[in-house]
Amino acid sequence: MNNTTIKRIPKNRYPHITLLCIAPLCITIVPYALADNTIGHAPPWSTPARGSIIEQVDDKVHTVVGSKITYTQAQIDNKFSAPDWFPNQHAPMPSIVQFGKKPTVWACASCHLASGGGHPESATLAGLSSKYIQSQMQAFAQDTRLDYSGHMNRMAKALSNEEIKEIADWFATLPVRQVTQVKESALVPKTFVDGTRMRLVQDKKIDQGINARIIEVPLDHDLISKRHPNSQFISYVPLGSIKRGKNLVVTGASKTIPCASCHGQNLEGSSIAPKISASFSSYTVRQLHGFKAGTRHGAHSALMIGVVNNLTNQDIVDIAAYLSSLSVEL
Repeated sequence: MNNTTIKRIPKNRYPHITLLCIAPLCITIVPYALADNTIGHAPPWSTPARGSIIEQVDDKVHTVVGSKITYTQAQIDNKFSAPDWFPNQHAPMPSIVQFGKKPTVWACASCHLASGGGHPESATLAGLSSKYIQSQMQAFAQDTRLDYSGHMNRMAKALSNEEIKEIADWFATLPVRQVTQVKESALVPKTFVDGTRMRLVQDKKIDQGINARIIEVPLDHDLISKRHPNSQFISYVPLGSIKRGKNLVVTGASKTIPCASCHGQNLEGSSIAPKISASFSSYTVRQLHGFKAGTRHGAHSALMIGVVNNLTNQDIVDIAAYLSSLSVEL
């Protein structure tokens, strides 16, 4: 193994992680995992553990169609300098959104993107009100809402109320975008979870039973790896789940109350509840289990306790599938 070397990733990217490099790829050796919080009874596929980080070590310059800006992969992956391919498509980013607050707070747009669309392992912020985002950041800071990865609890504690408001005000200006295409299927590709907790296709030729899961993978991995603001995912959901979920969401199906009662007629949010339509299915599953398990027990969470108490795991999957299937008027 003469071509094997040990390298340290720059500290502004992944602190405390060592790379075992076997040219041309590098695989991380993680001495300890960042804090994870257990969301009671949430299925493992909805709260994925972090896998190995595998990355190409080179200085290749990347571009995307329609942008004159270029980045290397190292720049794209820098948690303290979020890529902004189309700066003219939104109001100027606050510094903390684009560059974070070292050493604890990552750039918000590095995970939630410059569009606010986010990824399944994080969240979609576009379409949420500033007031709601602020309330959730306070809940993270006070540990009345637990983030399964631990990241949001860690970062929220390091932010002032003024910084939280600045972040929330900016994300609240972003238009809602379609982030996922939902497809009912009995079989799904074989997948794995990478070092950022994103699920990726391992082998397109190998199909596995979906087995009451929701599997969300990039529609175009190249765009996802570049943190393209308009990148999309495909959400594989169980056969019949959209119809079953619609019944639960619209009527309550004698198990719960219609979601529109609080979230508005089009489920696009109201004065007392956030937008819940057209987001990532796995995110919705995490949140409903969080309410049910008590890992979300902030000021407004009491409204959800009675809503989720009688829901089974299958009900939660069905609700998430239906909500994600709703289209966004672009």
